[in-house]
Amino acid sequence: MPIRPGTDLALLNGLLHLLVKNDAIDRDFIAQTTTGWEAMESFLEEYAPQTVAEITGLAVEDILTAACWIAEAGEWMSLWTMGLNQSIAGTWNTNALCNLHLATGAICRPGSGPFSLTGQPNAMGGREMGYMGPGLPGQRSALVAADRAFVEKQWSLAPGTLRETGGNGVIAMFEAMERGEIKACWVICTNPVATVANRRHVVQALEAAEYVIVQDAFADSETTHFADIVLPAALWAEGDGVQVNSDRTMTLARKAVPPPGEALPDWDIIARVARAMGFEKDFAFTSAADVFAEASRFSNSKTGYDITGISHARLRKGPVQWPAPAGDQQDRHPIRYLPPDGHDPVFATADGKGVFFARPWMRPSEWPDEEFPFVLNSGRLQHQWHTLTKTGRVDSLNRLNPGPFVEVAPQDALTLGLQQDDHVQITSRRGRIVLPVQISTRIQSGTCFAPFHWNDRFGEDLTVNAITPDAVDPVSLQPGFKLCAVALERVEQSVYQNTDDAEPIRKGHPDMMMRTLSTHLGLEQSDKSVIASLPEDARAWLSGFLEGLEMAPPNVGEVPILPASAPLPPKIHARVGGILAGLYSRAHVNHPAMMPQEEITEAVLTPRITVWWASQTGRTEGLATTITSWLQEASHEAESKCLDTFDAKRDLSGLALFVVSTFGDGDPPDCAVPFWDMLREHKKPISDLKFSVLALGDSSYANFCGFGRVLDGRLQELGATPLLERMECEPDFEDAVETWRAVMLKAFAGTKTDEAALPLPTTAVVPASGTREAPVMARLCINERLCSVGCERDTRRIGLDVSGTDLNWAPGDALGIWPSNPEPYVETVLRALRLPDDTSIVLRGCGTVGLREALVRHLDLCRPNPAMLKILGSCAPGFLPHLLKNASLSVVAEEVPTLFRRMQPRLYSIASSPNVSGRVVELTIGVNNTPWPGICSNWLAGSEEGADVPVFIQPTTHFQLPADDVAIIMIGPGTGIAPFRGFLQERAARKSPFGNSRMSVSA
Repeated sequence: MPIRPGTDLALLNGLLHLLVKNDAIDRDFIAQTTTGWEAMESFLEEYAPQTVAEITGLAVEDILTAACWIAEAGEWMSLWTMGLNQSIAGTWNTNALCNLHLATGAICRPGSGPFSLTGQPNAMGGREMGYMGPGLPGQRSALVAADRAFVEKQWSLAPGTLRETGGNGVIAMFEAMERGEIKACWVICTNPVATVANRRHVVQALEAAEYVIVQDAFADSETTHFADIVLPAALWAEGDGVQVNSDRTMTLARKAVPPPGEALPDWDIIARVARAMGFEKDFAFTSAADVFAEASRFSNSKTGYDITGISHARLRKGPVQWPAPAGDQQDRHPIRYLPPDGHDPVFATADGKGVFFARPWMRPSEWPDEEFPFVLNSGRLQHQWHTLTKTGRVDSLNRLNPGPFVEVAPQDALTLGLQQDDHVQITSRRGRIVLPVQISTRIQSGTCFAPFHWNDRFGEDLTVNAITPDAVDPVSLQPGFKLCAVALERVEQSVYQNTDDAEPIRKGHPDMMMRTLSTHLGLEQSDKSVIASLPEDARAWLSGFLEGLEMAPPNVGEVPILPASAPLPPKIHARVGGILAGLYSRAHVNHPAMMPQEEITEAVLTPRITVWWASQTGRTEGLATTITSWLQEASHEAESKCLDTFDAKRDLSGLALFVVSTFGDGDPPDCAVPFWDMLREHKKPISDLKFSVLALGDSSYANFCGFGRVLDGRLQELGATPLLERMECEPDFEDAVETWRAVMLKAFAGTKTDEAALPLPTTAVVPASGTREAPVMARLCINERLCSVGCERDTRRIGLDVSGTDLNWAPGDALGIWPSNPEPYVETVLRALRLPDDTSIVLRGCGTVGLREALVRHLDLCRPNPAMLKILGSCAPGFLPHLLKNASLSVVAEEVPTLFRRMQPRLYSIASSPNVSGRVVELTIGVNNTPWPGICSNWLAGSEEGADVPVFIQPTTHFQLPADDVAIIMIGPGTGIAPFRGFLQERAARKSPFGNSRMSVSA
């Protein structure tokens, strides 16, 4: 419901009014469990549907529907975030929401209740520790005498030490500092110069303060600029601590890495400062576990807050949801306030009853008018954290959200004369900022949205909180960030842009080829080279050869050839020649006006393919890049682009491959929202577009691959031609995509030529030896168990002799192995199928084979596919031999291929260097038996030396040693130690200065 900002309270009152009018409230629950209802019914009369519609801007029908849904739901939940809280009526908003739950009795029952989704991790834990306002540990208040007395006793303080007062809130605190009433401040783990509303007062306050301490993990925040001293703090992963979810679940976050330099956890810094001030006894903590142990003494029977039964030692075994009293053994305590007899809830009030509060809606003083007609809403983006001190350092996240922006509705953009990426000045009663425009249908007319992540470190006039209002809720003292009246005006100003005006050299350009090749061969560093064995004269000759190519690049279609007289060893001669062929055998096709006729023909027969991607996390982008390289290797002109660059005037024709993930309940990723909005509104046919969709998703969600499905359907509705059926993949998509690869390449190969005009090839293409499609036989020569006797783990050193084959590899490459199913599994399946083992089976790509051979070599007997589960009458996956152990199926030979997944090769990182192990490829393999036996690892572990193993090399392009011998840090890619062993061997064989290295591995 697109509610007018600042009118939530009117809507909540209006919904309760309708529930009362339609007798859809629980009067027994109200009478037995609550107080304050007697004032509610007459109060609610002011919130009739028509009145609420005028206040909120909603349609009366929508308000009636929402009330009807609540009335009919039985169990219902409300979930809210900062929009409800960050308001000058934030407390009243939540009161009104709780009124709805109390009135319907939908509270303290499974599936019902109000649930606050806080804006940052561990905010729940902070509140329970008592750091907010008048708070004291254990959900206590300094305004309550009994609470003060309890805390004074726990801390061994003299009675009356704690004052009967609380702070005045962050806004008032900085105003007092600005006036000189506060002389010094200690800022811990926050960046108020960027995040406090109307931040001008923060800046002036820090400038006025006599002493400012900032404690942070990063030195370059907006606030550290004002610090007299900066205390280096550890990040959460650099120390132990307990995190608390919104559902009260406590989880121990263990220290993963040591903090850098002098950095320390926050508790340790605070304790050290306190001890230096003379409070040695009270701050004698030696660990985070000690701090938590003290916190557990502050349980509160009045509110039900009890963590006496929780400790770091218990949390090491797993998370626990409080309340958890001493002696508690249960991990989950999902519903609070229920007495042991299970009767009506007892709430944390003096009489144990929930309280109704009649809270009227009143128009706030910050409201749109003729001078400031728009409402600015500010907030977070999914992939960025507050002020980018952490996430701003992650390239993949910055590609998703590359810079600041303001979203404006299309009708407002038209009125203001705004185009996409124009710059707009946003002015409020407090100041101005200038941001690039994004035009979006997600935004309601009359409003705009800007994230607050980008601030002074990224440019001038970017800080959103320079213009937000600092009026506060009188109870919570939280400012009303979310309702900011502004004026919008297009300006000729460019902020936050790349200052490099030089046009980048396009990938595939001859200059780029030469520079890449020269760098790759190490010729730009006189003392370091991949081809380290070359004498100086040979290096000089090769350098001159490449300079000549750069001075006179080859024509389209020409491949440079090294002369036979080149002073290079045969292996180096062959390697450089292969690189040249790889670079130039797929020449860039220029504009037809500059090409000979035969080249124009070739260009027409080879149209460009655009691989469009949309990703919420960046994973799809990587897959799109891989697919683009596959197309390029198949001699296609292909490029990869994000859907946020899609131009309807230019890109709704030609050849396209869409690689998309799904966000939420079938929605497009953020970067694809403008594209999808455009496509849904598009009316004209797009019959000139030929396309395919590869959709990524997770079948544990109801709307599996939802965006890919609706995208495929919409493109076909508009007349686009699908080249092949939509492919849908799970998160572990690698095997499925590898199988789909051949189908995709075949489909796009049909777009290269006019099949009616050109003859089809008469001979089949034979795959190259040593590839996935045509593996070679290696001989098992090493099968050594590395773990000690009695160890539960079984890790093997496997050696495979590839002598007599043409396989070549480099450290970082992977070895593909085609395993065979063990005989007991095959026998189990044969008994279940009740077919003779020589029954003829037709398998795609293999022709006709016997049933036993198909089960041994070609079908996966580990994981059941959906067809097998259906015939077994099971919906739960499991280990196929177990599922078939007592089965007796009635099938015919033609059905067999449809009941099984195809066997897929297993890829293992190579654990040796050919310069050390010669023609023996070594692997380190963990034998997997959890939860079920791994086919390939168990097959290899059980094989005798001398056994034949079908193998192929899977080269890698991005997981290799650097071209020189600089120091390296090796971070596990999830493959274990294998590739790093190969890297270390390679460096030792090169006699690198860093060859004598050590590696520490933990698991």
